[in-house]
Amino acid sequence: MRSRVIFLVLAMCLPTGLFAQKEVTVAPKTLAQGSSVDLPKPAVDPTAGTWKYNQTSVIQFRKVRRTIHSTSSVTVKDDGGVWTVTWAWKSDLGPVTDVSTYEKGTLVLRKELLDHFLHKDQPWKPVAIDVDFNGNKVTGVMKYVSLPDKPVAIDLGGPVFDVVSPDMMIGCLPLADGYSTTFRYFQVDRLPIKPQASDELIRLEVVGTERVTVPAGTFDTYKVELTWVDGGLNKETVWIAKDLRVPVRASGADEFGNVSKTELIQSEITSH
Repeated sequence: MRSRVIFLVLAMCLPTGLFAQKEVTVAPKTLAQGSSVDLPKPAVDPTAGTWKYNQTSVIQFRKVRRTIHSTSSVTVKDDGGVWTVTWAWKSDLGPVTDVSTYEKGTLVLRKELLDHFLHKDQPWKPVAIDVDFNGNKVTGVMKYVSLPDKPVAIDLGGPVFDVVSPDMMIGCLPLADGYSTTFRYFQVDRLPIKPQASDELIRLEVVGTERVTVPAGTFDTYKVELTWVDGGLNKETVWIAKDLRVPVRASGADEFGNVSKTELIQSEITSH
């Protein structure tokens, strides 16, 4: 699972001028002529339950490297007409919670609320981002402790299929050797600093099958690679358990030189 936290941790060190209180707008991302962005069709429903993970992240900023050890949990809940996925991250830096709402059947992202810890000496960083997805539009607000709210209004090139964070929806796709798709992903944590990077196109490909062992046990998995279409250095590999259809291991790197490794340590299934 690619940590949403890394980018905002870096953002805390950036000049306050980047946080001017104006409306956030972004031009939609497009592919080269002859290419296409898919709205992937899920093959199975998400597995309701709670999964707990250990993560080690190495963050590099201004030639200083810091290792962060954290724990996270992901809870998938059937809320009638929608799926609600709650991701909670804890470390010595502070807590982060992300709640995403997905449309049943299509698993298109409809709503997202990110709550982030506050560093008292850095009040320019938002402590909450609340956005709604309607068709090709994203609207909402970023909230601060001591600054005015900043509205968000973004036109996208198509609906968002958010499988990357926290990776739970990858297992709902018709994974098989050779399967691939390209989809639109919205990285909400990038809005405060680099809004043009929040609208991303990602290619997903199943590159093989592996048996992997993590603290939660040994699993037969699909090995899935995620690459960013813009040609940047962002990349993630996720191992999806064939039986549970959830991630049991992930490793990733981004354009800043940050790397992370995540492993499943405990699971509690409420439906399958």
